[in-house]
Amino acid sequence: MSFRPVLSSVQNPQVKQLCRLRTGSQRRKHGLFIIDGAMEILKAVEAGIGIQQVFSTTALNWLPKPMQDRLQLVSLEVMSKIAYGERSDQVLALARTPELSLENIPFSRNGFYLVLDQTEKPGNLGACLRTASACGVDAVILTSPICEIFNPNAIRASRGAIFTLPLAVSHREELTLLLEQQQIPCWLARVDGSKSLWQCKLDTGCAIVFGNEAHGLGPEWQGADSFRIPMATTTDSLNLSISVAVTLYETLRQRIG
Repeated sequence: MSFRPVLSSVQNPQVKQLCRLRTGSQRRKHGLFIIDGAMEILKAVEAGIGIQQVFSTTALNWLPKPMQDRLQLVSLEVMSKIAYGERSDQVLALARTPELSLENIPFSRNGFYLVLDQTEKPGNLGACLRTASACGVDAVILTSPICEIFNPNAIRASRGAIFTLPLAVSHREELTLLLEQQQIPCWLARVDGSKSLWQCKLDTGCAIVFGNEAHGLGPEWQGADSFRIPMATTTDSLNLSISVAVTLYETLRQRIG
């Protein structure tokens, strides 16, 4: 490997920019975000995410050859300044925020879709995406999300699924119109849903919709069947990511027979 200069000053403009990108407003302003961790970076590369540069304290033999010229070595002091949380792999990447258009989702009548409306917590979003990937969901659509999608907590909780799953952002009206055109039925998750989850027929194409963590789905979501997750006690609801996991695995069970 040829000699690479090491970025060692925490006052370097590039280091300062990376620190600024730890705030959501700066990520939105510049259309850039940071990926922490080797596994997450590899999944982003494989998914075609626009990696601008990779920062590490050591050489990275696992980094694909075309990406090696984008590797910038940094000192441990710089890495501690720019890294997020405690990680054993001292590596992160600067990436261009991808376009998340609904037009990029290949809808079909037999597809299996997860819709998250006004999701607020990045950790919940990431956990939902991880489960969606495990259950073979064809795409995840976020309608009017409150949280920033490429927040470090969302990326970490997704275990890289945020890069590998087809993902789109939409308004409710646009999405419901498209689903109607494609004849894809919607199932709305509500604590007072008209059917038990176990009564729902989910083995054909469907879009399953979950609402905000605090308030659930608003009254604007109408004209579709609703369901509730059965509870053995007086507990009225589950955490969003748990509700999504229970429902998606029931859907997967029905679809695979």
